[in-house]
Amino acid sequence: MEMNSTHKVNVVRVEEILPAPKSDSLGIVYIGGYQCVVRKDAYEPGQLAVYLQPDSIAPQTEQFKFLWADKEFPDGIVPEKKRRITVRRFRGNWSEGLLLPLSDFPMLSKASEGDDVAGVLGVLHYEEPEPVQNINHGKQYKGLPKSLRGWFWYILAKLHIYRPAVYGVDCCKAPKQFSPIYDVEGFKNYPRTFTEGEEVFVTEKIHGSNGRYQFGSVDQKMHVGSHNYWKSEKSTCIWRRALTQNPWLSEFCAQHSDHTVYLEVVPTQKGYIYGCTEDQSKVFVFDVLRPDGTWVDKRDLYGLDPLGLGQHLVPLLNGHCKAFNLDEIKALVEGPSTVPGAKHLREGIVISSAVERTVRGLGRAQLKLKSMKFLEAEGKNG
Repeated sequence: MEMNSTHKVNVVRVEEILPAPKSDSLGIVYIGGYQCVVRKDAYEPGQLAVYLQPDSIAPQTEQFKFLWADKEFPDGIVPEKKRRITVRRFRGNWSEGLLLPLSDFPMLSKASEGDDVAGVLGVLHYEEPEPVQNINHGKQYKGLPKSLRGWFWYILAKLHIYRPAVYGVDCCKAPKQFSPIYDVEGFKNYPRTFTEGEEVFVTEKIHGSNGRYQFGSVDQKMHVGSHNYWKSEKSTCIWRRALTQNPWLSEFCAQHSDHTVYLEVVPTQKGYIYGCTEDQSKVFVFDVLRPDGTWVDKRDLYGLDPLGLGQHLVPLLNGHCKAFNLDEIKALVEGPSTVPGAKHLREGIVISSAVERTVRGLGRAQLKLKSMKFLEAEGKNG
């Protein structure tokens, strides 16, 4: 039930090249819900290509060298941020991700339309780095393994199949109560998840650091976790500080033992303060997992609010539960953050079914849609 993102690199077929406004030499190719700006003469209809979504990390290989060709790196190692695929504008046209001819990759000579070639190419998914404070990652790998067994676990870790134990001053063992890592898939990868008229909630996607909090009924302890790791009581990390500065959170968890509260901690990302003063932290709850592994319905969180989270929830952008309408939903993606005191862009939105349900091949009916202006700014900052 671990909810890892399926960030694929698919072989796609170029159906048509549409003219790009304000340009005679550029065209637009649509890949599912994404659009890419390309040179008009770069493709023919029916040609196969490789598509990298935004927030992909390209490998340091010849095919991607053009991404950093104007930069020099004394040690020969290109930083990850220079290999990150982002959103850009060409002559005012949004271009999401990167499209390259399949013929550029000899190792993919036997690939077919629909194949996921991320593993073959060595393309990774960008993850926002966690704030680092007082870290001693103990058993994490340093350098390359020195045994066959070491290589086995190293490769599994790189493929995100196995997550190595991390202990030390900052981190500790996970609680006994199951609390999976939390991820939300992109709407443009699953555009048919919601049907017209279905009741949904649309919330602001907060640009901070994912956290999870739980009070264990067995050990009578407060467990604090980041997206990937659980934080020890001795840690001075932002997640532990947030617990201290928001005492209601401890009280809520104690009253609902073995429930896991998922939330976003701010400020942790440069330029996204959300109205916090110096040394202040805020939290925004976006989900609650019951001890039996089921999720609390969004209409219970935002409607009758039986759990009493109220003002601590992520902001609701559509007033209340409403009928799904794609045009109306898209209109909510761009704009400033709705958090009081915030003076920056919103990261985007999260669309959730009002009544908890699952979709075959996806999981929970819950998807994110990021702001194009936010992604463009992130690309420039990188």
